[in-house]
Amino acid sequence: MELLLDEPSVVLVAVTIATLAVIVEIALPTLGLAGAIALAASVLAIAGIGEQDATWWPLLGPVLAMIVWVAMIAMRRRTPVGELAAAAAFAAGGLGFAIANEDLASLLVTAAATALMALGFPRVHDAAVRLMQRPSDVGMEAFVGRFAVVDRWQGTAGVVVLDGTRWTAAAALPLPLAAGQVVTIVGTHGSTLAVADTSTAGQWPAPRTPPL
Repeated sequence: MELLLDEPSVVLVAVTIATLAVIVEIALPTLGLAGAIALAASVLAIAGIGEQDATWWPLLGPVLAMIVWVAMIAMRRRTPVGELAAAAAFAAGGLGFAIANEDLASLLVTAAATALMALGFPRVHDAAVRLMQRPSDVGMEAFVGRFAVVDRWQGTAGVVVLDGTRWTAAAALPLPLAAGQVVTIVGTHGSTLAVADTSTAGQWPAPRTPPL
């Protein structure tokens, strides 16, 4: 272990792993696994810097890059400028660390790690956006997009049946709905379902339980 900690390139590898793990932990549900890996890699990097008495400040570049990548995930929007800036900050930090500590292997690690992060980030970002936009599986939000049967209706409000349970429902505009027609749930307001007309019931999957 001490032999590994004497290598500046090992510190750079640990920083890369920590950066990637932090991004994955924020972007995807890992139950803390990626976070634990990031912590372990950070401890290894700090131990290596201490063992070598290495010049560490260029590693602020990867930290800045990580902040930019995480910000794009939080905004659910990645831009060419942001991705280029993050990759440049990561590369500049790695290059500065390699030069400051006169380590050729760190130059090679910097090139490989920058390519890995630049090419891997779009995949992680897009996976995170798909996960955030996926309909909820629990709570009232889980009803959105499903179909219900009208039990009774007048104007903009009425009662619909979903999975054998009657719910108060409302529509944005008056709808000429009759008992037995199928409506689509388009939103929720407290315990009230917002619905929209789906024309004829035969065009849509029937709910599991018909109205009583």
